[in-house]
Amino acid sequence: LKTDHNEQLIPEPEVSVNSVHIDPDASYMAAVNSSGNCYVWNLAGGMGDEVTQLIPKTKIPAHKRYALRCKFSPDSTLLATCSADQTCKIWRTSNFSLMTELSIKSNNPGETSRGWMWDCAFSGDSQYIVTASSDNLARLWCVETGEIKREYSGHQKAVVCLAFNDSVSRRRKKSLALQGQGRHSGR
Repeated sequence: LKTDHNEQLIPEPEVSVNSVHIDPDASYMAAVNSSGNCYVWNLAGGMGDEVTQLIPKTKIPAHKRYALRCKFSPDSTLLATCSADQTCKIWRTSNFSLMTELSIKSNNPGETSRGWMWDCAFSGDSQYIVTASSDNLARLWCVETGEIKREYSGHQKAVVCLAFNDSVSRRRKKSLALQGQGRHSGR
């Protein structure tokens, strides 16, 4: 982003913004706040000496409780929002409609809460998402179906942040494949 000035964005006075993210294509900027709303702006300009302009695009009433995190997918086609309402919602950036809702809400009537969904991270191909939550688990989900593929346990406290970088493993596989193409001595 190219800018020669500071711009203060206050979508809702008296409501804190908890997360801001810019999509990899630098087309959109999203922000979520403590009211559960997600605001999206188009990013225009910013080429050469041109100042980047923020143009309001949409307001998504994403969650009923605190929205904690927003993240765009690596291919810029999806936006995920995490919340204190025990959900991570995935929105299509083509029209900002809801695609999938990932929930850790309990089906057990005796269990009131599993905690907040604090953070999320998409896989490099945008097909999977990992979530972090207060119930001491990180979960790997299929974005399209909303199915939990794996749960990562062992944390003694809430998992409140995470990162997911599967490009390292792709580079390593390519490196190992290239190493295997040469001649090797029998040592």
